[in-house]
Amino acid sequence: MTRILDPTLGPAPAVATVPRAPRPAALTGVTLGLLANGKSNGMALLDRIAEHLRARHGVARIVRVAKANASAPVPEEDAERLAKHCAVVVTAVGD
Repeated sequence: MTRILDPTLGPAPAVATVPRAPRPAALTGVTLGLLANGKSNGMALLDRIAEHLRARHGVARIVRVAKANASAPVPEEDAERLAKHCAVVVTAVGD
């Protein structure tokens, strides 16, 4: 017999909902953000994705950000830079 124990003291907290960011209708001429998680090969994978998006969809500019390590959150200044300058941001885990 399996017994499951709930370590919480009460009902689960309500989940906050946040609306999705607006999506561009097309990628032609936009600035693409690349956010690598800090593991090896993360930025290499993102660079290949960026090459594809440039060739097929006309992405104009690339902003690259690499976290110091995978377990740390993206630094606030990097998140602000991506939000301010990029229409789209792609992130990846590389190992």
